[in-house]
Amino acid sequence: MGLGLDTLGAGALRRFVTGLVACGSYIAELLRASAFWGTIVLPLVIVAGLVTDLATSAAVRLPLLVVLNVVCILLSRGYRPGG
Repeated sequence: MGLGLDTLGAGALRRFVTGLVACGSYIAELLRASAFWGTIVLPLVIVAGLVTDLATSAAVRLPLLVVLNVVCILLSRGYRPGG
């Protein structure tokens, strides 16, 4: 008695799960890459916002940008562009 999966069903399930894992890995890598580039660009956005007073015109903006930059730093750990 098994799970009731014949050989064809088990193979299809295995391919589905393998594809799902590959998709998850691709999404994680995409998130890491986006966070990496966000870590590079966000400080420039923060400085430009401070210079033009856009970052301080709303009390929440500057702290949110700083928190977003920290989150990007944490998410992009271990990412190597082109590798």
